Amino acid sequence: MDFRRIEWLFLVAFIVIDIFLFAAFQRDTNSQSDTASSRASNSDTTIVKEMRADNISFKSPSKKSTEGYYVATTNDDAIKGQLTSLSDQTVKYNDDLITSTFKTPITGVDTQHPNHTLDTVVANASLILNGGEYKYSARLSSQNTVVYTQRVADGQIYSRYGQLRFSLTNDGSITGYTQGYLNDVSTLRERTAMISERKALIWLYQYNQIQNNTKVVWTKLAYTRYFTLKNSSVYIPTWVIAVKPTSGNDAGTMQLKHVNAFTGTILTSDSNVKTVSGTATAN
Repeated sequence: MDFRRIEWLFLVAFIVIDIFLFAAFQRDTNSQSDTASSRASNSDTTIVKEMRADNISFKSPSKKSTEGYYVATTNDDAIKGQLTSLSDQTVKYNDDLITSTFKTPITGVDTQHPNHTLDTVVANASLILNGGEYKYSARLSSQNTVVYTQRVADGQIYSRYGQLRFSLTNDGSITGYTQGYLNDVSTLRERTAMISERKALIWLYQYNQIQNNTKVVWTKLAYTRYFTLKNSSVYIPTWVIAVKPTSGNDAGTMQLKHVNAFTGTILTSDSNVKTVSGTATAN
């Protein structure tokens, strides 16, 4: 047997051994990954059972994880220059919001289905600016406030800075509204992975944001303001979770909880976001 043939035999044997070791490593790695995933799933299942044992009621939350964008908008008062195009109302602009009072209230509004009347009002350019960008939200509306949310990217704005909020009287009259409008909306970076509805609910519970004897009324993935700079603001996908205590001093009072859909961080109201020149600080 010549020396060159021996070299080839050793090389082939070396490659075969490498392939075997690599396959064994991959099998072991996948097994560990599956085990970790299984443990996490089992842990979440246990926590969900604990929540139900604490009399926290909710529909089975989705385990599905999706992707979303960071959204940026320009902080300017460009919409202020369009106020002169509005009619039959008295308007003023302050703190990035339009406040309007109709000269003649809109009457005959069905208090159970106010959108049947207000959809036409919102679409009327002489009454509402950029109304085509808003959508009625039954979840955010209440007995005396009808809410329309601005649509951006692949979601809706759950922040007063991107909402129409109509004042509704008990007899079905609309007296006026406030409007926040996000200008020059754009997406930042590529789509980013988000946590599931179930994970958001679990983290709220683990951070003591959901007390015993509480009903989770609804959940919604929407955009809320994360931070603001001098000339722009950034909005992020947020799990907004409505809860209603069934006992205690807060029984029956709806509360909205916010969870950062990217990181799982518990968020406060966007009204607490501060503006710092060159620096973003969110309370």
